[in-house]
Amino acid sequence: MSSGAARLVPTPSTDYYAVAAAFASLGLSRSEVPLPGADSASDKEIWLTKDHQTAAVWIKDDLLDVSYISVHGRDAEALIEQIRSVLPTDDISRLRARMITDRDSDALIDSIYRTAVVSCAGFDPQAFALLQWTLRDPDPLIRRVALLAVSVTSWSAFSPILEEMSEQDPVDEVRDQAVRVLSILRPGDNTSAE
Repeated sequence: MSSGAARLVPTPSTDYYAVAAAFASLGLSRSEVPLPGADSASDKEIWLTKDHQTAAVWIKDDLLDVSYISVHGRDAEALIEQIRSVLPTDDISRLRARMITDRDSDALIDSIYRTAVVSCAGFDPQAFALLQWTLRDPDPLIRRVALLAVSVTSWSAFSPILEEMSEQDPVDEVRDQAVRVLSILRPGDNTSAE
């Protein structure tokens, strides 16, 4: 992962100020160069190592309502470990435990979105199983949230369950959204309903 990117998701109780303090404690400095596509200074910020070869980018994702850190550069793996040592972050095991023990809808929705962000770097069998489980939730709102999370991962392994949902889910909106997500996973497939 030397030149790739990984995403770290601070735990729900961690705010921006805690992230900034953690970055400063690691000797990172905030870049004064605005990022293209950032609506305001608070949407995205780049924090650089002293040699400017590795960056931690703090991103506030308004769609999923999840803030996360994307790490890039030559020493990305080392910086990821340093960040994890000073900042509590979510991983699939913590998210799974939270989903199983806390059936409050808001907490479950937050954990589903966090699962999508944590696992975006590549296919993760545990995240896949967790999202698949939420696609079968009895609450249609939770199934719709899970569909959005699945669209973020872009994993074609979800196709069979999405096909089933698009045909058999008892709620029209869920069926329609499953068709839309299938079209995202299969961009060349024009068999989706209009």
